[in-house]
Amino acid sequence: MSTLTQTPDRPATTPSEPTAGPVTDTAATQLAEAGQRGHLQVAERVVVAIARAAAMEVPGVATPTQGRAASKAAGLGSQIGEQLQGAVGRTLPRAAAQVAGQRARITVEIALIWPHSAAQVAAAVREHVAARLAEYAAVTTDAVTVTVSSVVRAQRTAGLRRVQ
Repeated sequence: MSTLTQTPDRPATTPSEPTAGPVTDTAATQLAEAGQRGHLQVAERVVVAIARAAAMEVPGVATPTQGRAASKAAGLGSQIGEQLQGAVGRTLPRAAAQVAGQRARITVEIALIWPHSAAQVAAAVREHVAARLAEYAAVTTDAVTVTVSSVVRAQRTAGLRRVQ
């Protein structure tokens, strides 16, 4: 003998009959707004990588690969790359981040190419890092601290010689 089960939301069924699932209101089946369906969590190492890459995009910031390529083209070996390695290692620019949800505090350490202005390059790095993090990771920066830890010479052209 089989019994019928009936609730106000469901039609009458028997326990042995498979059901297609719960019946819901049409308003509940519509998708919620995009911001309410989930969230984005960006890892700290991703924020650091974006900040470092953004700093390298700013004119006046020395990078080991840029220094090696430019100096080899000028026939001088890797002048900027050697200066960076000798002064502070090959990892410049460096970045660190403290991330809390969608907010971050960033610290960037750069090597400046002479004769660029340290104040202007640091301000450009601050603005560019904040813009790239907002664009690529939807992270709001509370602070971007830029430290100029080294100054390296710009590349020389192959035709110039020093008077001795």
